[in-house]
Amino acid sequence: MGVECTGRNIEVTASVRELARRRTQKLERHLGGPASVRVVLSHEKHRFGAEIIATHRRRRWKAQEEMPDPRAALALAFEKIDAQAKKDLAKRRNHKHRAVAVPVSALSSEPGVAAAAGQASLPPLEARIVRSARQLSVKPMSAEEAALRLENSRQEFLVFRDSGSERISVLYKRRDGDFGLIVPEC
Repeated sequence: MGVECTGRNIEVTASVRELARRRTQKLERHLGGPASVRVVLSHEKHRFGAEIIATHRRRRWKAQEEMPDPRAALALAFEKIDAQAKKDLAKRRNHKHRAVAVPVSALSSEPGVAAAAGQASLPPLEARIVRSARQLSVKPMSAEEAALRLENSRQEFLVFRDSGSERISVLYKRRDGDFGLIVPEC
C-alpha cells in the first residue's frame, strides 16, 4: 500500500492522512491486492479540492471533488474511486466468465433438425452438480444484517436464519447491484 499526500496552499494534517490511509485499505480489500494512491489536496478561496489517482496492477482511476470541508471532499472523491473500481472489476469479471454461444438448433433434441439446417450436430450438454468442500453455517440474523454482511464480502449469496420468523432464507447479489431475497415456503 502506498499513499502519497500532497497539499497545494494547504498543510495536510495527520487526520486527513489517516482518513486517506483507511480509505486506501478499504479500496485494497475491494481490489484484492495492494494499490498505489496519490492524494492532492488544494485550497482556493472558500473551497477545498481533493484529487485522487489510484493505480492497481495496470489499471488506473482518477477522481476530483470540491467541498467546503477537506475531509468531505476527500471522502466523496474516494467514493468515486470505489465506484469506478467496482464497475471496472465487474466488467472484467463478466467479460471473463461470459458463456460460450451455442446455436439454438444445436440444442435441439432431434439430430435431423440440426443436419437439415446445415450445421453439425453437437452432443447434448450435460449439467453437473459440483459440491462445495466447505460447510455453510446458518446464523440467525435479520435481512438487513445479512445485506450488510453480503455487501462487505466477495460472496455472491448468503444463507441465514431469519431472526424474526426462524426460517432459512437466501440473500443474493443481483446483476443490477441490488439484493434478492428468497424465503422458501415450508
